[in-house]
Amino acid sequence: MLIYMGHPMAKIALRKVGSSFVTTIPVDVVKDLHLQAGQKLQVSKENGRIVLTPVTAELDAVLTAQEKVIEKYRAAFQRLADV
Repeated sequence: MLIYMGHPMAKIALRKVGSSFVTTIPVDVVKDLHLQAGQKLQVSKENGRIVLTPVTAELDAVLTAQEKVIEKYRAAFQRLADV
């Protein structure tokens, strides 16, 4: 049995809604992590796992800057990837 913060981990279902997929986050996880309705989360994958990271103002600024760098140097990055 998996344990999260002293509580058994819940199994959640992935549902299709339009062209996206949605799921729920158990209320105890939301409370423990001080999340709020409408809060942005960054989704990534690490070692076969889905990772959700709350987006803070600082993280949002970093992600925006990263997007600008990638867009500006897209051709150079592609050439490097082809080497």
